[in-house]
Amino acid sequence: MNAIRVAYAVAMLSWLFCAVPADAEDTGLASRIRVQKYAPQSDSFPGCTHIAFGGKTEIVTAGNRLFFRTDSKLPFHESAIKGLKDAHSVVFNPHDQLFHATDTGNHRLIAFSDPTNSELQSSVTSLAGIRLKRPHDIVLDQSTGWLYSLNPDSSIVFRFKAAGENADSLDLSKHLGYSRALSIVKNRLYVIGSSAGCVVEVVDFDKQEYRIHRSFGKKKNAVAGSWQSTGLVLNDVDFFKGHWYATSYFCPTYAGKQNCDENKFIRFRTWQDLNEGTWDDLSSFLPGNVVPYYLTPREDAFFIAVFNHEVPGTLDKVLRLTISE
Repeated sequence: MNAIRVAYAVAMLSWLFCAVPADAEDTGLASRIRVQKYAPQSDSFPGCTHIAFGGKTEIVTAGNRLFFRTDSKLPFHESAIKGLKDAHSVVFNPHDQLFHATDTGNHRLIAFSDPTNSELQSSVTSLAGIRLKRPHDIVLDQSTGWLYSLNPDSSIVFRFKAAGENADSLDLSKHLGYSRALSIVKNRLYVIGSSAGCVVEVVDFDKQEYRIHRSFGKKKNAVAGSWQSTGLVLNDVDFFKGHWYATSYFCPTYAGKQNCDENKFIRFRTWQDLNEGTWDDLSSFLPGNVVPYYLTPREDAFFIAVFNHEVPGTLDKVLRLTISE
């Protein structure tokens, strides 16, 4: 185990001090894209899948714990909220001034107002008459106040208000297998089909209307893999400054003898580009052998949560991507 940790430490140092990724230099992206450590500045989170921003508060989901800070210049501190199990995602809802989180391993959604306080405002275990089962992501459409979450195994997407009120659902099981993420882009919901390697654009939730965007080079359905063996296994897809960005669950354990870094972090302009494989592979901007998970776009920067599948808690960080035009 110590040898593995040393190998990953060397890999991280190599990435941190690498001047220009070779493939990025070829495409001219190296002069415009910059990826830096955002948090923590030293050491590692004990797991890391997502960062959320609510006012001045930043919250990182880290397995059984949440970490927060209210000043970006200060270190993160562990939240007072206990009893979580494999938490994946958090979103701040300005309509009710609450943080809403997926307590994935406990099969529930929780809401709280203050990460320094252990008190929960709500705990929901079912929506629209359906039991929650390892809900992964949770997102907010700020224009309407609708919250969305999903059961990943069944690809059932839930729409609801605070505390699970007015809930209804969208069943995408005929089209998707295991699905990890949701995104809201320009007030439209996108469902990330992980094992199917595709994205469902929900045109009208009330009418259950949607369209499917499939990815190039998909070889088989899988919850994780490598580009060569499975094609894309999407963790998340989101939009930032004119491009869609996508992460895939590629790591040494599931890649076997294949390259686990190829196409694990890509960007493209249109859904046709995704379908035809016309994308930029940005994987060399990230550390090797780690999994890029959820994405968080902001006006000035794009945040990428990464973690080490093989040795959890050694390279689990939030990275910050910026672009100069």
